Amino acid sequence: MKDVRDLAQAVDMEGDLGGLNQRAHFSSTSSGIGRGPSRTATGYRDEQFDSAEGAATLRARNRNPGISPWLFVMATALNTMVAAVLAVIITLGVVRQERSDGQRELALASAAYGKSTVGIGSEPTGSITAPQAIDLQPIGSPNQPLRLEAQKPAPLPLQILPKEAALEPFILVLSGLPAATTLSGAAQIGSDTWFLSPGSADSLQITFPEWSTSVFEVTIAVRRTNGLVAAQTKAWIAIPPPANLEATTPKIDAAAAHDLLAKGDRLLEKGDIIAARAVYQRAAEMGSGSAALTLGATYDPNRLWSLGALGLVGNKERARQWYSRAEMLGNPQAKARLMALGN
Repeated sequence: MKDVRDLAQAVDMEGDLGGLNQRAHFSSTSSGIGRGPSRTATGYRDEQFDSAEGAATLRARNRNPGISPWLFVMATALNTMVAAVLAVIITLGVVRQERSDGQRELALASAAYGKSTVGIGSEPTGSITAPQAIDLQPIGSPNQPLRLEAQKPAPLPLQILPKEAALEPFILVLSGLPAATTLSGAAQIGSDTWFLSPGSADSLQITFPEWSTSVFEVTIAVRRTNGLVAAQTKAWIAIPPPANLEATTPKIDAAAAHDLLAKGDRLLEKGDIIAARAVYQRAAEMGSGSAALTLGATYDPNRLWSLGALGLVGNKERARQWYSRAEMLGNPQAKARLMALGN
């Protein structure tokens, strides 16, 4: 509004100057010709108009000095901020679009893989089929255990149901077996672990190293090749002593049994318990009651300390087995050892 008023005043001033010029021109015309050189009315009017126009222009410029530098800086900063915000919004949109495209490609690849795993003649499901559930039948019972003979291979009736599931490979774990028990028909991969190839579960044979007065309770676990337990059951196995132990004992020279017993004593004095056990067992199998009694002592938790066996853990079951064998062979100390051992 201020600029409009200034412009109106300039126009009015120009009109006033025009009137003055016209009156000056009329006066000079009426005064006659012949005067000396002087400025004409037109020149005088132009001079007066130029002066008025210059003054008006100067006043208008002073009243409107132009754009402030600070306003220019603020406008530039605002434009920069708007550009940065737009760049961030565009970048986020591109990333979101790429992520959506990647998820869509992954879903398509998974669907294609699911279709490729479907066998010929089967219905396409788009997912990997879950492993077939299997079951294991128990072997024997606590009252009616499976009866086997010591040191004689016998079939281990391991039943995997359904039967077609036995065509898969498995890992067999037998916990609770006595030491030195062997299992044929499977590849041993640990002290109590065997690998069952497809279809080999029906041809397993187990061999126990010696007889026992108690029933072995064995935990049977079948694992898949990825380590997961597929099924688990128990087996009760009895290895009774021979009905006529004297008839099964070979007749040998008493001097040979005495030499073995002496060799076992020397190994025991050196602290080699494991080697001494092997020698005592050979002598006991030949019919030496003293060897069977000493062998039982190497398993007796109450007597291991007196033998200097450091780091070995006693086994009451093994000690009871060999004490019973020594009693059958006529050793007079075996009965007292059994009573001291307890249950």
